[in-house]
Amino acid sequence: MQSVARRETYAAIKTRHQRPPAGVPPPIPPMTSSTDWSASRAFSPLLLLLLLSSAPVCLGDLVDGSRLFPAGVRYEYESTTTVLTSGSADNRDPEVGHRVVGRLSVENLWPAITDTAGEKLLRLHFKSLKLQTWSKKSKNDINRQFIDRKSRIDRFSDQPFFLHWRNGHIENLYASSANSLTEENFKKGIAGLFQFQLSNQQTVEYSTLGKCNVTYSKINGNSVSKRIDGCVSPTTLPPEIKHPEKLWQGTLRSKREGLLKYNHESFIDVFLDENHEYSTSFMNEVGASISSKQHIELKETKPNSDIIEANTFEEAINQLEKQLKLKLEKQNLSPKHEVKNCKHYDSCNKLSDVVKKYHDSLLDSELGKSKSAYGAIKVIDAIVNSDTKTIKNVLIDKKNEDIIVQLYDLLGAALNENAHKASMETLVFTDAKSIEKIERYLWSASIKFNPKIEIIKSLISITDEKLTSKKVMDTLFNTVTAMASRLDRYNHTDTNALLCGELVVKTLERLEKCKQDDDECILTYIRALSNLKHPLSIEVLLSFAQHGNRMTSAYAMKTIKMFGPSLWSSQVLKYCNNIFFQLVKEQDSSTRAIALAILLESDPDYDLLKHVVEWLATPGEGYELKQYALELLKEMANQNKTSAKLLRTVLVRERLNHYGNMAQRGLSSCFSRKFINYNNITGLVKNSQQIYSGVTKRGSVDIILEHKNIKYDLCSFGMFTTGLGYFTSLYDDSGKTDTSDEANLPATAGLELIVFGVHIRPFIMFSSQGQLMGHVWAGTGSDKTPIIQGISQMIEHLEYVPLSNGITAELNVKGTLSLDISGQIEMSLWNKNAQSVIEKNGGVSIQGSLKLDTDLVTDEVDFALITEGLLHMHSDAEFAKKIVLCMRIVFVDTNVTTTVSKNQKVHGLPHKSYTTTTRTHPVSGRTFALNQMVNEFCNTIHSR
Repeated sequence: MQSVARRETYAAIKTRHQRPPAGVPPPIPPMTSSTDWSASRAFSPLLLLLLLSSAPVCLGDLVDGSRLFPAGVRYEYESTTTVLTSGSADNRDPEVGHRVVGRLSVENLWPAITDTAGEKLLRLHFKSLKLQTWSKKSKNDINRQFIDRKSRIDRFSDQPFFLHWRNGHIENLYASSANSLTEENFKKGIAGLFQFQLSNQQTVEYSTLGKCNVTYSKINGNSVSKRIDGCVSPTTLPPEIKHPEKLWQGTLRSKREGLLKYNHESFIDVFLDENHEYSTSFMNEVGASISSKQHIELKETKPNSDIIEANTFEEAINQLEKQLKLKLEKQNLSPKHEVKNCKHYDSCNKLSDVVKKYHDSLLDSELGKSKSAYGAIKVIDAIVNSDTKTIKNVLIDKKNEDIIVQLYDLLGAALNENAHKASMETLVFTDAKSIEKIERYLWSASIKFNPKIEIIKSLISITDEKLTSKKVMDTLFNTVTAMASRLDRYNHTDTNALLCGELVVKTLERLEKCKQDDDECILTYIRALSNLKHPLSIEVLLSFAQHGNRMTSAYAMKTIKMFGPSLWSSQVLKYCNNIFFQLVKEQDSSTRAIALAILLESDPDYDLLKHVVEWLATPGEGYELKQYALELLKEMANQNKTSAKLLRTVLVRERLNHYGNMAQRGLSSCFSRKFINYNNITGLVKNSQQIYSGVTKRGSVDIILEHKNIKYDLCSFGMFTTGLGYFTSLYDDSGKTDTSDEANLPATAGLELIVFGVHIRPFIMFSSQGQLMGHVWAGTGSDKTPIIQGISQMIEHLEYVPLSNGITAELNVKGTLSLDISGQIEMSLWNKNAQSVIEKNGGVSIQGSLKLDTDLVTDEVDFALITEGLLHMHSDAEFAKKIVLCMRIVFVDTNVTTTVSKNQKVHGLPHKSYTTTTRTHPVSGRTFALNQMVNEFCNTIHSR
């Protein structure tokens, strides 16, 4: 009976000793191990009796280390806090950083009585604090030394601060008013070192890092390792900006580990190391890293007679305040954010000065180049820090007239309240002279991934006005639908979903009001539906696809394809089947081709593949459409191993693998080629050319990035033509006369562009035979002519990384794309040949910084990437006796340049440190083959 009673008494004491602190969730039960006495079943009554007769602090040794830091002793430690910053791991150069060293005394002022075992009042006091930085004189990086610097650390308060310690957790910190937030956060960082457990267990701790999961593992009799992960940042930090797509965020890898060594009454050594490394998704070399190390080492012990006698902790604090004649402020360990920006230092660069500095980078001649993208980021940053009046003054300045359109690009990229207000006050939507500026602002704004709902509503109100320009209305409706869709997709709330739903209804209502023969009106709102990507619009689009004319049906089917497999229901696949096999009515060949592409990308079954291959031998079907269908089958087999295996099975079982099915003779093509395979990113260029009468009826070149099995559509450049039947008799050697409507349509040609999933209104080059011949005789296409130009922001990332030492690092990354798509064509009716080139030039700049900014010192790493992507499409044609068409898709040689700069500034002193490292990586160009017939045509033409 006595043994049972003692066991119950021990359990009660243990439970009381481990009660969780107020406001902190109870820790996860400790893991069973040989050192966890509470889990041992072989517990002798004699040992239990000895434990119960001992002082409570001995029980603490077995549970959570309550015996450490007994009252009446002062422990003197040497403290070192080191922070180093550098480039990423793949671009590691000499680091820049600083450290704070000093003497730290620790005393327990309140020896808790039995009924409050597990609580302490620790007094911590710093003396002889010094700031040290790397010595510039040490050229050998391995043996570089820290040297003392005069700094504002001398202004730190000489007053001690106090910790409420309970069962291994720091519940609160008590201190008099600090002279700066840097001092306050530094003390919180030191306080976090005194959170510890001495047994194997997992728990939750609150510190300068926020709320973290902590795992303690006992190494031997006097040391314990500490691993910290799963941290949720403190709520005291400002809001962050993170693109929801991982590709545009980059990767931040963090590691936090510690080691505690102790003796029978105190710490001997405490180490807490953490490392953070950021790199962009595109190149591991582009990024930055931080290393933070905290270390305290016991140097000596002294007697201490400062003891407070109190029944509760609150009484102890009250007595302490009376003794010190100070008001102690109760604080948790969450760091207070130090707002450090250009406004804080009163060093903001004026927008007018920044625009003047980068004026030449924004000229028309620099669009599509990295110089333009680099300067754009600097101007965007200045716009964000400017008020409406300042922005308007820059817009109306006559010195900026030659870059005014680019400035509206950048206002759309910044897209904050001041930038939007300045744009709305300077743009006149009813003025024909402002169309280019209006469209450039709207195009840039439509790509912004995190638009504000107030700005969207402002633009929606303009759509209700009567605008004279159909181009502006088209672009405006595309913009508001794209912005609303992104807002709902990336920040799904009831309010955002309601706005998106209202726009869907509004678009469908306007579509219904369009006249049946008004293709321009219908296509405007079909493009808007493609931006919204809402399930409510699918039924309407299917109706247009099946019953519309050749143009509206193709656009409707293309929009459904853009929605992606997630919205391809059984109803959609049924319609696609009816359209391709023309089970309801005759369909336009482009509509049929898109319908087949959807079917083949939806895990086709045996019967579907069988019917498609059998259809290839159908007489009376256009041979170019059959050639295109065969190319789609080959592309499906290249992209999907399961479908490829099923296709082989169909060909063998049904005996369809013969010349009549698998050897078509057209020029149409559909293929994808890799141009990047680096850092888990695959870059694809996808070409689709549907040929009719020897010319491209509908074609596109798509740039796609694939990262961790997720595809990102960067850019799609499409071309469409009708009525160019002049070449029919030359190319079609079948002896049959084309009786379709296509041969009798008016001569038209246009270009369409999709950037980051957003439809840009099409650009019509000519819409009649007369306009076409006018271009031919005037030679207006002989000179390089811009098709679309603009600057857009594709990356925006702002993240705060709290460190265990109390400093918060700011990670800021921006990326811009400067786009220039232009074309040139030369045609000779005398020589009966033509040459054309379409150039898609994109300049890319990614700039980022990792900054640790305090009142003492600022350490910063700036990193940058600049490159140019030059994709050119060449066409050479001869039509003297028979069409010979050579098409080439060429990636031009380019370079990728990376730069890492490291800066350090000790505030209050002239001391500065600055280093820069630049590397250039050449990227070889390549030419993509289309198919064997085109290769033969190219050999024929170029051999002459």
